Amino acid sequence: MPKKPTKADLVRVAESCGVSAKGTKAEIASRVTQFGYNATEDKGRRQAPQTRVRHESKILTPTKRKKLQATAQEQMRNYSLPAWMVRKHLDYVSKFHVSIRTGEPAVDALVQRIFKWHGAPARIDIARRFGRDELFRLFELEKVVGGDALLLKLPGVKLQAIESDLVRLPGEYKAAEHGGKIVNSSGLVVDEYGGPLDYCICNRGESGDGYEFDHLEPAANVIFDGYWTRFGSQFRGVSPLSTAINTVQDIHEGFEWNLIKAKMHALLGIAIMRDPAGTDGMGGAGGATSETASADATTADTELDLNPRTVTILDLNPGEKAEMLESHTPSGEFVEGSYLFIQIAMLALDIPVTSFDSRRSSFSARIADLNEYEVSCDAKRTKNRYVRQDYSDWLLKALWDGDSDFMLKKVAGDAGMSLRAVQEAVEWVASGSPWLDKLKQVMGDKQAIALGLDNHIDAARRRGSDVFKNIDKQKAVLDYAKKQGVPIATNPASDDTVIDLLNSDDDKEPTNAAPKSD
Repeated sequence: MPKKPTKADLVRVAESCGVSAKGTKAEIASRVTQFGYNATEDKGRRQAPQTRVRHESKILTPTKRKKLQATAQEQMRNYSLPAWMVRKHLDYVSKFHVSIRTGEPAVDALVQRIFKWHGAPARIDIARRFGRDELFRLFELEKVVGGDALLLKLPGVKLQAIESDLVRLPGEYKAAEHGGKIVNSSGLVVDEYGGPLDYCICNRGESGDGYEFDHLEPAANVIFDGYWTRFGSQFRGVSPLSTAINTVQDIHEGFEWNLIKAKMHALLGIAIMRDPAGTDGMGGAGGATSETASADATTADTELDLNPRTVTILDLNPGEKAEMLESHTPSGEFVEGSYLFIQIAMLALDIPVTSFDSRRSSFSARIADLNEYEVSCDAKRTKNRYVRQDYSDWLLKALWDGDSDFMLKKVAGDAGMSLRAVQEAVEWVASGSPWLDKLKQVMGDKQAIALGLDNHIDAARRRGSDVFKNIDKQKAVLDYAKKQGVPIATNPASDDTVIDLLNSDDDKEPTNAAPKSD
């Protein structure tokens, strides 16, 4: 144990720091500790700073991880806010389309056919539930809610979805029973660098609410991804919703209590007030006694049987009146505070507040928020792009090496292409962002392209489109229009139609050409 500094030690430190070395030991120590990071000093004003850095599996133990996953799933079932947040997140980061440009039209067409064929639920999903787009959307959803997710590559080019909590170390598991492989508490067999070698896959048992060991799956047969926060001290991903769990819970509990308060006021909605003083001031039936003559008006203990299907008429006595009880719930302060807390919860997925309520912002603010959100989505899309690339590489290799009606190996070989070349020509393009004001945004893209600040490919991809496919489709439309003799205007700044353009002579001199000299 290091010895505590003496006063002489503190005096030397104070003199080296250029502060006064006079006073008691505590006073000198207080002046010396003013130099440094405030986050490392415990002054009793807030939660004490942490003193240890540990592996993430020691902080989020299997038991705590299970609680986090179960709580996140429960909020997704019952609360609209987190369910909407996750759906909005999925809309921007999980939707892709495949683009193939090998330079060989026959190969491009064949690979497009392969991906279209394999995208059906009966061909990609072992359970025959989900098509490719929905399967990978749910893969991202499981990553957000559970922290990570798996897809098993099965024979027959099938995929099986594995939920995050099914990768674990069940209590009855014995390492010696499976080749002596040691499964850590996170449910992985790892190498000396922490890289996964095998995944311990469990099932929920016959009851559906437990965990039973199923098998060890080699990492080569697994598509795995998660949300990481650390370099090497983390085996499993952690849900980004973890920072919003408590906030969402508080928001919805506040909503519920305010609704209960409003309902209570609605149940006691009418109060009949009667003047305690009689007409003659002497009491009597319905009048007041001398003890109550100066009392304030009181609420009558009269019960009203109100029928919402009929018109209710109150026949009040002289001096009586009926008042509606207004709840004023929720208050303006509660509504404004809720907006703040909702915005803080949305930060867990980087979603801008203008997505929640566009009425509170201008069009320019929405554009700015969308641009910033696109930046935050880029890294998440890249992760999903790698997942899709893993899938497409596996699919093409399986069809290349195995027996297939597509004859991919022959068609690509005739074009002088290897399997690796075909795999690298496959690109997964994110679907991009929707138009907010199409005319203004198109004009902005047009100006940027004209000035060399942008290009047609990237401009189309920002909207989830492919400029080459657009050109091919536009050519098909124009050719068909010409064949049918239907005029289609393509340039809003000109009155020329497609028919005029296609029928024009290429060698015809332009109207503004200079006259030929003799």
